[in-house]
Amino acid sequence: MLSSYGARSQNVKRETEFEAMKKLQILGTGCARCNALTRATEQAAQALGLEYELEKVTDLNRIMAFGVMMTPALAVDGQVKLAGRVPSVADLTKVLA
Repeated sequence: MLSSYGARSQNVKRETEFEAMKKLQILGTGCARCNALTRATEQAAQALGLEYELEKVTDLNRIMAFGVMMTPALAVDGQVKLAGRVPSVADLTKVLA
C-alpha cells in the first residue's frame, strides 16, 4: 500500500509542475509593436524564472475570439491581461507574477 501512495504523490508532483508552466499568447498581426511586446514578455518571463510556452496568434478570427479589438495584446493562460499597448518589462513582470 505504501508503494501505491508513493506513486500517487509523484503523479501529483508532476501535475503541479505541469500546471506551473504558463501559456503566453501574443495577439497581433506581426507589426513592430507586436514584436516589441513579444520581446518584452520574454524578458519579463525570463527575469521571473518562469517556465512558459509562447504562441504568436496572428489570425484575426482567433484574436477577435479573445474579445480583443486593439493589438498588440497579451493573454496569459487564455485570459487577456492587456491590449493596445506595449508596457515596460517591469510592468509585464507584475502581470506575469
